[in-house]
Amino acid sequence: MGSILSLFFGRQLPPPQPEVTTAAAAATEASENAEASALRENIQKKGENAYYYAHNRKFEIPPDAKVISGPGLVTGGPPVKLDIEANGSPAEKRVEAIRSFSWTDDGGKVKIYLQLPEGTLQDASQVTCDFQDRSFHLQVACGNVTYMCKMDPLYGDIVPDACSYRSNMEKSKVTVTVKKKKDQTWYELKKS
Repeated sequence: MGSILSLFFGRQLPPPQPEVTTAAAAATEASENAEASALRENIQKKGENAYYYAHNRKFEIPPDAKVISGPGLVTGGPPVKLDIEANGSPAEKRVEAIRSFSWTDDGGKVKIYLQLPEGTLQDASQVTCDFQDRSFHLQVACGNVTYMCKMDPLYGDIVPDACSYRSNMEKSKVTVTVKKKKDQTWYELKKS
């Protein structure tokens, strides 16, 4: 490069100083050695209680080591596809929320009308409902799907022993009737 510049400027420039480049490399090397020496010093000083003790070990698998593999054991390698049932899809149960409902305040009680997908209800034993002081939890079991509706907290207190539900198989509808503890008008079904 110096000879090219001499063509333009008429004189040759001195070669770059190797000490500058060497000095930067030496500084980097010195800082790495300082870190390494601090690490080694900590290990030598504190032994197994050293913060950097794990850095002192070298992990090598001996060539005569027996590697055990099988289902449930992780030995590395590519991902393995999990088995599924013979019909091609895993048999898992789903839970779906009942989102289609309406309600009405009927004086001393409140009625909630829950609409299920058509053909869901085959028998009244599919429906269960748990009433609490301020909530109810209705479940409809249908094969691999369980439809549920949980109203918690309700607008007001109810009398769990006086509450009931009724199933209409033809319309796939469940009517839940809750008895109010206090005879007051409910402006909302759930407390905000």
